[in-house]
Amino acid sequence: MSNETTIHKSLSIRISTDGLSFCIYAPAGLPRYTYKTVEVKPVVSMAANLKEALRTEPLLQQPYQRVNVLITTPQFTTVPAVAFDREHVDDVFHFVFPGTERTHVSYNLLRRAGIAIIFGLDKNVRQLLLDDFPRARFYASASTLVEFFSERSIIGKHRRMFVYLHDGEATIYCFNQGRMLFANTYSVNGIADAQYYILNIWQQLGFNQLDDALSVVSDGERSAELVDKIRYFIKDVSLIERNEDFRDTVTRGNTTIPYDLQTLLVCGF
Repeated sequence: MSNETTIHKSLSIRISTDGLSFCIYAPAGLPRYTYKTVEVKPVVSMAANLKEALRTEPLLQQPYQRVNVLITTPQFTTVPAVAFDREHVDDVFHFVFPGTERTHVSYNLLRRAGIAIIFGLDKNVRQLLLDDFPRARFYASASTLVEFFSERSIIGKHRRMFVYLHDGEATIYCFNQGRMLFANTYSVNGIADAQYYILNIWQQLGFNQLDDALSVVSDGERSAELVDKIRYFIKDVSLIERNEDFRDTVTRGNTTIPYDLQTLLVCGF
C-alpha cells in the first residue's frame, strides 16, 4: 500500500474492561470511516484477545498516519493542573488504586478543563500496542469526555451533570461553568442503580432540583428510560442527541460507535 493511500488514515482503538473495537477514519476515502467490534473471549485475558486481533484483523495490520488508543476504565483520578507533577503520577495512582502494581500509569493534561487525568492500563496490553504501533497515543475515556462536556457546560448560568451509560457502568461528570466539580464511574446493573448514584451525587454536591441541569447519553437503548424516571426528581433533564453533538462530523447519526470514541474524533487530541 502506497504512502499516498495511508498518509491521511487514522486508527482509533477502544479498549474497555471486556470489549475491544476500532475505528478507521480516512478523510479522503470511501467509506470515510470504518467501525468494527472484535469478539472478546472472556476466558482469556484482554492482552491475549488483543494479540489475536492484531494477528488476524487485516485492518489492524496496515500503516496509519496516526493511532489513538482509548482506554475506557473506571481506574482514573483527577489532579488540578496547577498541582500536577509528572514525577508523582505513579504515587498518586497507586494511592487511589492500591494493589495495581502491574498497571502502567499514564496521564492526559487537559488545559481547557484545567486538570490532569491519571489512569491505568494493563502493561501487557500497552506493550502489544506499542510493538505494532510505536507512535500510538493513549487517552483515557474520561479525558475526551471531560474536555467535551467542559465546553458544553459553559452554556447557561447553572451547574450541569452529565451521565454516560456504557459497558455496564455509569460515568458521572459535574461542572460549574466549565470547571469540573466531580468525576467518577460506577458499576450498574440497570436503570435503578444509575438513578441511585445520580440522585445521591446530586444531593451531595448540593445541586438544585429546579435550576441545575442533567444530561444523559448511552451506548445502548436505556438513556431515554432513565431520563423519564429521573424527571420525577429533577426538572431540567435532557437526552443528549448525537446528531447535534456530531453534526459536523462523518459519524453523525451513528449510534453504533461508542460515544466516548466519537468525542475522541471530535476533540482532536
